[in-house]
Amino acid sequence: MGRIASTTNPVALVLAAGLSRRMGTPKSELPWGSTTLLGHTVRLVQNELQWPTVLVQGPTASEIPGVLTVRNPHPERGLAESLKIGVANVMAMAGKTCAIGVFLVDQPFVTAPDARTVWMALKAHEDYVAVRPRYNAEWGHPVLLWADRIGTGLEQLQGDQGLGAWLRTQRDVLELDIRVNDRPNPAWDLDRPEDYSAARVACARREQ
Repeated sequence: MGRIASTTNPVALVLAAGLSRRMGTPKSELPWGSTTLLGHTVRLVQNELQWPTVLVQGPTASEIPGVLTVRNPHPERGLAESLKIGVANVMAMAGKTCAIGVFLVDQPFVTAPDARTVWMALKAHEDYVAVRPRYNAEWGHPVLLWADRIGTGLEQLQGDQGLGAWLRTQRDVLELDIRVNDRPNPAWDLDRPEDYSAARVACARREQ
């Protein structure tokens, strides 16, 4: 297991082990700009944010240079399994006092300023367990949380339950409203082929 040097930044936890049943092909490998959805997310967290990165992938996916990769041997168990594996590994690699930023590869419209806004909010509320962004009234990512305040509740998640199910059971969660104008909503999930197609059109329009 790798180690993460002491840092004042959060550790980015990128979840990319899903089976993509509704998409019909691995989401992380879908083209996005000059790279893939996974490549885009890794570029965001490593190059733009410069946050240490832990990537959860399936048992056979290729590793990415410079990224600490952990394996989910049972991706069929759903998002909850990747989340639990990822959080446990981040805490083992970086210590239990770190902050964790959870990113999903199928939300490519999240920007570095979005992530920094959520991180600033968490730093300003150290007595909270997490900050959960809401873009134009839609829940999104990254969710930022203090590792030492997580407790044991995540272990109860099953199947495709994500952080939202756990956050609803927590009292000390800051719900951060972020207004989005003149760009695609960062909460946009690319779950199905039609979502992906529409998102690529939206991305192309922004580049015109």
